[in-house]
Amino acid sequence: MTTPVATGIASRAIDAVVELLADAGILATRDAGAVYPQPTAVLVGLPTLLRRGLASATFSIPVTVISGDPLNTELAVDRVYALADAAAAAIATDQYRPTSWQGGVNAEPLPAVELAAIVTLTTIGGLLS
Repeated sequence: MTTPVATGIASRAIDAVVELLADAGILATRDAGAVYPQPTAVLVGLPTLLRRGLASATFSIPVTVISGDPLNTELAVDRVYALADAAAAAIATDQYRPTSWQGGVNAEPLPAVELAAIVTLTTIGGLLS
């Protein structure tokens, strides 16, 4: 897939992760203000630039699986970790960690699982691929 450079490279990296998740059947958003986990939600965060080459940039992008329910039942734990496993497979990572997430309309932190997607974009003839 090729996109003109006019699209910000960081935004293009986020879009690439959202597309990977969508291809795996996982609905994800990049809009933290729109996240309403009922019972779960997947949020793609802002990228960290890991390295830049002459014609490439590599980012680490957080993918957070958020539970709208407290993780005090087996069903809630299984649901959030099943989605984390599916997201890990979609973004080709073998690690995740429990965390919490606070944002959107939620006043209290919600239980979550955080993963990191590594994305490398290259430029070829002024285009990102």
